[in-house]
Amino acid sequence: MSLSTLFNDSMYSEDDDARSAKARVARMVHDAQAQAWAQSVGLSFMNVTWEDCARSKNSCWGPCISDMTLIVEKTRMPVLRVPNFADPIMSISTSKIFVTVGNESPYSSAPRSTISLQEYLENITKYTELEHSLFAPAHDDHAVVSTQASFLPIENETTAFHVGLYNYQSTANDPAVLVLVCTAAGTSAQVMTERDAILYSNEQGQKHTFVAERLSTHRAKRGVTSKGAMTAREEACNYVMIVQIPLQQKPPPPRRQYSNLACYHCEEEECELGSFESTFERPDVEEAMVSLGDALGPFPKLSQFSKVTRDARYPIRVTIQFYQATSNGVVTREIVERLCDRMEQVKANATWWGSLVCKGGSFFGGGSDY
Repeated sequence: MSLSTLFNDSMYSEDDDARSAKARVARMVHDAQAQAWAQSVGLSFMNVTWEDCARSKNSCWGPCISDMTLIVEKTRMPVLRVPNFADPIMSISTSKIFVTVGNESPYSSAPRSTISLQEYLENITKYTELEHSLFAPAHDDHAVVSTQASFLPIENETTAFHVGLYNYQSTANDPAVLVLVCTAAGTSAQVMTERDAILYSNEQGQKHTFVAERLSTHRAKRGVTSKGAMTAREEACNYVMIVQIPLQQKPPPPRRQYSNLACYHCEEEECELGSFESTFERPDVEEAMVSLGDALGPFPKLSQFSKVTRDARYPIRVTIQFYQATSNGVVTREIVERLCDRMEQVKANATWWGSLVCKGGSFFGGGSDY
């Protein structure tokens, strides 16, 4: 199964009004002016991102690769990030990346606390059904990190959405990565038992996707009149962090190698760029507050895969998504530059930045497939 069968491969569903917020926001990836502003600061609007743990040099092929999508009602939404092929990333100490725990407990009285990603991986047996630590001391003192600004169609109410991940190496009985979905509400671990998956949050044993609302709406509900910058608590509700931990797999068939599905979309998307409503409409972008949606059934346990072990040949990959609300998908140069600055702030904790796949990049052993 490919992403195009799991999700709508077109800009919007046939049943959608082309003027709906969802359809208009989805078209941001085809807006030539928006793309030009993004490219001027080294970024691009896209609706499939390559979030790979291991990719061959100067290639879209590799031994541990994943496509990530942001989905609203089966339609892919745009994100703003660095170009897929070069995939510039940074290295950040896993002791400086923090996650919330306690949500995995079935008891509502269980306290929530914050620990480092390193501590979580070292003690993952406390938070999941796994039997072994997934922290490789010789390699996992740092993780590779990328950032993106993610856009959701939000007018006056809330919008439901989920993050989708397509991992090319995973099969039903042989997962290639364990994924952590991290928010202010908690940290949730699931393995990729199929190539494509919806990523869920675990809240007391129940699985949830997400809903988002505008920061201004969120403040109004709390009786807050400020229109200033987000507080620390609001910033904590503005992001979702996805962590991919490569796992040991069974010996593969000869020449088992995969490429990103997004490779096949590059030329198509470039030739479809055009000018849309941004010429005539005022921009309507503000931060979005993310929370859990309704319970969708039991959160999948890891008992069947309790003996999985870390594949230390490949680095841990962390993707940080900052969420934006818009009713029309219209941006300005200033908005793009502001979001670029927000993503650049993450570099304050980085010890290295470059590319895993292009000439000059060197990280995690310096081999040909990192």
